Amino acid sequence: MDGVVLFADNRIFSEGKENALFKLFLSNPDLSVLPIDSLACFESTIKSASTFRACIIDWDFENNNIEDEDFAGLALPKRTPMSLLMENSLYTLVYVYSEKELPEDEKTILSQKYNHKIQFRTKSEDVQSEYQNIFNDILTFEANNAHMNIPFVWSQSINKSAQAIFNELESANAFWIKEIRENAIVDGGDATSEVIDVFNNLLNEDLIQNQSLRGVLDSFECNEGNLHEDNTAKLYRRIYYSNIVDESPVMTGDIFQFDDDKYGILITPECEIADKNKEKDKEFYDFLIISKSTSKKYQEDKQKKYSKDVNNAKSAKDIFNNGVISRHILISFPFDNQVFNQIGLIEFNTAFRTMPKIDGNHRSILECRTNFKLNSPYIHQLRQRFVSYFGKYGVPAIPNSLREYNLKKQSE
Repeated sequence: MDGVVLFADNRIFSEGKENALFKLFLSNPDLSVLPIDSLACFESTIKSASTFRACIIDWDFENNNIEDEDFAGLALPKRTPMSLLMENSLYTLVYVYSEKELPEDEKTILSQKYNHKIQFRTKSEDVQSEYQNIFNDILTFEANNAHMNIPFVWSQSINKSAQAIFNELESANAFWIKEIRENAIVDGGDATSEVIDVFNNLLNEDLIQNQSLRGVLDSFECNEGNLHEDNTAKLYRRIYYSNIVDESPVMTGDIFQFDDDKYGILITPECEIADKNKEKDKEFYDFLIISKSTSKKYQEDKQKKYSKDVNNAKSAKDIFNNGVISRHILISFPFDNQVFNQIGLIEFNTAFRTMPKIDGNHRSILECRTNFKLNSPYIHQLRQRFVSYFGKYGVPAIPNSLREYNLKKQSE
């Protein structure tokens, strides 16, 4: 894989085994090594750059850049390798390097977060042997995780495109963020979301035309064998739905839970939700309702049908293709965080509800918001199908005679 090896150790520039080990890495023509000797620099580096070939970090890091004392009356939080690795998510081999074995509870927590992408090794006095062991571990990891090369190229493409787009926007108008925000405010939309959307659209168009990225994706071959069904379900749960935090603004697609059985997907346009020109906040929200029990019964009925025709390759597709105009099915609906095989059924003729922001019991509807949101383009597809159902207009069918006439090969 291509990328920089990040080597973080507060003794990396001092005489000793850490410095000797760094020099061995530095002498390897196949490696680019970035030395880090403070946790503050380590933190800013992993936040500024997204692609590392490997990250080697000393677990016994002495926090030599921030003293453990009050600063202007405020106690600064003590930064440690553990806190930094838990607060961030590194997509690379994380190589924890320590004087002695880590406590088992810390190893367990880190292994749960980073899975196979983290390794633990204690320091040795034999620097040459230690260097060879770490280098071999990096090569072995890369050989066993060749699939990570595409995300590496992807991440590098994003970084390159982002820099180019920022330069182009600033060349056009140094205050482009202000321009877009003010225009969104005039239109009554969420200004911050609009700025992010504009940039993301430009980035998406740039990446679609990136030949390096297209090349690695076109040449991708997976030899991993068949994936477990649970893995596929988890993948599409992430593609269909995003986790949201409490501080996130209310957005079209947010999923609400009103009671043990009734869920709702917010379909009110975001421009109405975030209209800053209105004298007061929106008092009513529009939802499409999903009944957990009705969805379960529908799924069980389809499971019975499928079990009778399991050898028919088209059977599952016929059930879950959203071909019925009055109905919409959301796969892997997040009724439960850890259950990935439940569907959400929306019957358009009964699903629409308008609910007050504050109900009769003085409860804010925002208290019902779950930590899931239906992503784009799936929320747009749902809204379009809902509108199409009520806007349908019947026309006479094409006569069979005319169909057959157009299908026959005509003599010249």
